[in-house]
Amino acid sequence: MTCASFIRTVGLLLSTCALAACASWPGDGLAGRIKGHVAFLSDDALGGRDTGSEGFDIAAEYVAAFYEGVGLEPAVEDYRQPVPLRLVETSSLSGSLSITTGDETMDLVAGESFFALSPNEGVTELQAEASGDLVFVGHGIAAPALGINDYEGIDVAGKIVVALTGAPVIDDNPSLVHLRRFDVKRMTAYERGAIGFLRVDPRDGMIARFTRLTSRPGRTQMSLGDGLGGPTPAAVLGVEPLKTLFEAQGRDFDTVVSSARDGENVSFDLSARATLTSAAKASAVNAYNVVGLIPGTDPELAGEAVVVTAHLDHVGMRDDGDPKTDDINNGAVDNASGTAIIMEAARAIMAKGGARRTIIFASVTAEEKGLLGAAHLARNIDALGYEAVANVNIDMPVLTYPLNDIIAFGAEYSTLGAHFDDAAAEVDLVASPDPLPELGLFARSDHYRFVQQGIPALFLFNGMSGEGKANFEAFMATHYHKPSDDMSLPINWRDAATFSRLTADLVTRIANDDQQPEWNEGVVFKKEGPQG
Repeated sequence: MTCASFIRTVGLLLSTCALAACASWPGDGLAGRIKGHVAFLSDDALGGRDTGSEGFDIAAEYVAAFYEGVGLEPAVEDYRQPVPLRLVETSSLSGSLSITTGDETMDLVAGESFFALSPNEGVTELQAEASGDLVFVGHGIAAPALGINDYEGIDVAGKIVVALTGAPVIDDNPSLVHLRRFDVKRMTAYERGAIGFLRVDPRDGMIARFTRLTSRPGRTQMSLGDGLGGPTPAAVLGVEPLKTLFEAQGRDFDTVVSSARDGENVSFDLSARATLTSAAKASAVNAYNVVGLIPGTDPELAGEAVVVTAHLDHVGMRDDGDPKTDDINNGAVDNASGTAIIMEAARAIMAKGGARRTIIFASVTAEEKGLLGAAHLARNIDALGYEAVANVNIDMPVLTYPLNDIIAFGAEYSTLGAHFDDAAAEVDLVASPDPLPELGLFARSDHYRFVQQGIPALFLFNGMSGEGKANFEAFMATHYHKPSDDMSLPINWRDAATFSRLTADLVTRIANDDQQPEWNEGVVFKKEGPQG
């Protein structure tokens, strides 16, 4: 019997035992079961559950065995959804960029005037090339609901777009955290027919940072094999070449940047052509999401799915060179706790006979690598035979201090907010607004990949009322992505049980609602297709 098979067998036995409230679980009842899951998933033997590692495989076997033990159907064969990840050797990144205007051609120097980014196609040998007219599109944002559309009145089909990093300055608008992301901008350009993408940092420090980071020996980055943002090759372009193109048309770079920051449409053709190539070496990663489901009971709604997610991976081991120190990032809070909470929510919903809509439970991989497992799941729900109508995500609930209130990032954006308020009241918790809007946490966990597909989502998190914010900040400073995030932390397991009950109630409310969840009027996350 292989190690994975052994763990699968043990996991199934533990799950079956837990169904009968077996005394071998630490503590008793729901709180004790959650503690047992977290203890297993954050054990040193799993080595920090890094994506592609044996430790992750063991964790996945355990979760799959649990899903099987409580009666969830496999959403894919053996509960495993393969995720086409690849590991890119950053030192192998290479590329070329030449820009022609009139009779003059600029052959830019890699690492000085531009930096090629990893292309999206292929597995072992990644190569991409684009050749076409250049067009400047301001910040590269299309959000008519906010009065911003850098693509209005300009055709980018078959062209290479040049866009500034960042976003216009709009007071107190968390939507900009979404709109300023590179992957969002790249996809926006791709959807409008662009064949290449050049990003420009007006402060002109990005090329040096990329060069410094990728030149470290042995450094790698993980990416999704079927791409985020389409197959368009991309690069970072320095300020000086762009200034030269602006000056050729009598435009002042600083003036254009200032106007763009004020939200003005400053897009125009650059009267130049460019040829961009990029290449890298990569290897395939054995990666998968663990996905089970509870079929819907209503024939008219069963084809719709509420997807519940928590990332199973963590950051693995990081050798600091000192043999006396702990190198294992166990990830008890981040995110064995979230995984355990949705596991027990699945058990509770299953025990009550499910709900009208299908409920999919997914323990996803590669969150720590860029929300990649969730991206693959969100883009391929239809391949499982369902239409995703909502996502509820749990990531790193910091339950090391009393849970007096609870947050659902994104509650103000869709009709899901009302369900959250009701579910919080049911377990006597105050539903609090986002206390840290400046951090843009709504765009920083797995639910965001569903948002990018136009699917309403909530990201559940512990509240921060009273001393909660200070306690949360202390955890982030002391334990986040460190070996000390382990079972020695003072995790309140009864609060974890409350969190799980709320999750089960919330998901059931959404799945039983007559109406499909909808984005609120004017919300920028609603997918309406390319405009302008």
